[in-house]
Amino acid sequence: MDRTLKVYSSTQHLFAEFTFSYDHARQASGHYTEYRRLYNDDEEDENKSVYPGMEKDLYLTLRQFNSIEEIKAHDIELVKKELGRQMKGEYTYVYDPTPVLLRYVAENHLGCIGMVNILFSFIDNTKEVKFLSAANPRYDYEISSNSLETNISCILRIPVYADRSEPRELSSHDLKKLPPWY
Repeated sequence: MDRTLKVYSSTQHLFAEFTFSYDHARQASGHYTEYRRLYNDDEEDENKSVYPGMEKDLYLTLRQFNSIEEIKAHDIELVKKELGRQMKGEYTYVYDPTPVLLRYVAENHLGCIGMVNILFSFIDNTKEVKFLSAANPRYDYEISSNSLETNISCILRIPVYADRSEPRELSSHDLKKLPPWY
């Protein structure tokens, strides 16, 4: 369910960008940036230049959705709730199909556990999770999922082995999220 929604005005300028994250179990958060046009309405603006105007963090109620269409409706409603007063005219809502690579370094007080790579495209409904163990390559683990499952729920399914013990699961508190790669 991690995703980025871009909202474009009727003039095709980027109006806002919403990013939704599920980095802890049973928690949802978001962040949005509202953009301003570089030129006035009466000036020609062929390259659709914008600059960041306002940023805000969102603390959301965690909901389990049954379809991508349900998520789209929820997101549009949220955009209108947050920015409705500034919205004039028609708007286009776009989820970029380009895959996003997120990386999490897993480490705790004992040291590095490994790295989790998540390559996903929300709108294409694909998610590939790869765990690279710091202990031994034979403990590497891969999961395929869809956009309705959160990144953290995929990560919590990864078995982690240490010193011939029974497998345990990663904790969301052991994860350090690196900046996304588009």
